[in-house]
Amino acid sequence: MSEYKKNEYLFKGILETDKYSYNIIINTKKYNLNGKDTIYSQYFNFGSYTDNNKKKTCVDIYVMYPISQDLMNMGNPTMAQLITTHFDERCSVDKKLQRGEGTHHLLHTAMYFVLKMCPFIKGFEINDASTRNCDNKTVITLSYFSITQYGKTWYEKNFNAYIGDIPKRNKYREIVDKIFEKELNWELFNTIYLRDVNKEIVKTLETIKDSSITYADFFKKIHKTGVSNACILIQPWIDEFMLSTNLRNYVLYTQWIIPIESIKRVTLKNYKKDFYGKI
Repeated sequence: MSEYKKNEYLFKGILETDKYSYNIIINTKKYNLNGKDTIYSQYFNFGSYTDNNKKKTCVDIYVMYPISQDLMNMGNPTMAQLITTHFDERCSVDKKLQRGEGTHHLLHTAMYFVLKMCPFIKGFEINDASTRNCDNKTVITLSYFSITQYGKTWYEKNFNAYIGDIPKRNKYREIVDKIFEKELNWELFNTIYLRDVNKEIVKTLETIKDSSITYADFFKKIHKTGVSNACILIQPWIDEFMLSTNLRNYVLYTQWIIPIESIKRVTLKNYKKDFYGKI
């Protein structure tokens, strides 16, 4: 006879790697099974820091253990949930985390650590709502920004993420391809998407659009101005643009999967399986 009871253990420490060190918090929930405490789930927080007296974390991953699903019919124990990804230079404790290279390292570290702790995991599920801060303090949807540059979302490009549902995956690809192939009608684009945009941004975009036959040409020229400028130029209209193509439903409201084959091995300098395994 199994009986669930609240039994939590909180581990706090610093995970050291060959490049950065990160604060790590592990919340382990257990339940009683035939008089023995058994792990029910674990919630991993990586890169925690304090901002204006508020606790923030850079990567959150939730894992439900197989026995929990077997006994309680809850969740999918073969897939970890990548709940939160957030960049801040304070994500690392020993030195400032660098955008780009540092972000990649943090994510690889977090997922690799979870795989070592939970070897039954077959992949990481994510609902991609990630954002990027532009230099003018506006915020852009990262997946949209990446699609305009590479034709792929950020996780798709960097971690080979894919939509698990094959018909949805094919439809997503079809929509992206059509966007890039579509002819740029500047007058229509200007009227629909730029009516409330800063005049200086509109003026710059109007210069860039010259000789742009397709949206692919237009996007390419915008990104040639540099990441910082492109972020500022695209941010004001990209959400409404993507909504009109229906791509939002396949990016923001679809479950993506990061395969474990895409996760790099990271040197965990102070990892001890026996020690962490006891929690």
